[in-house]
Amino acid sequence: MNEEKKAQYLNVYKKYKTLTHYIEQKYKLTINDVAVLELIQQNCSEKTMLMQPFLKVATAELDLSRTKMLASIRRLIDQDRVSKIRSTEDERKVYLLMTEQNAAHYKALLDEIESYTK
Repeated sequence: MNEEKKAQYLNVYKKYKTLTHYIEQKYKLTINDVAVLELIQQNCSEKTMLMQPFLKVATAELDLSRTKMLASIRRLIDQDRVSKIRSTEDERKVYLLMTEQNAAHYKALLDEIESYTK
């Protein structure tokens, strides 16, 4: 590997660390939380989705453990970035949903992250 490639990789790493630190300090979120939020936006914005199928999709897509995924989802729910609805017929069934308000918060988050990275 030549020196130019090494410098390029180091630069990407520094940008990544700076961005993750910014997100953690300003929003109390991890980069995994942001990735999970994106998957929720893709899968749960049009309609609700059961938690179990979502976990299967998300763990396969992001290659994260189920425990980390559940921690991220809990953090997002606690911060009102994602909504959860419990089934009235079977209380074991939990649905994830991204409401319009959640989507607006997510768009604002992405806009601020984008402006920070410029």
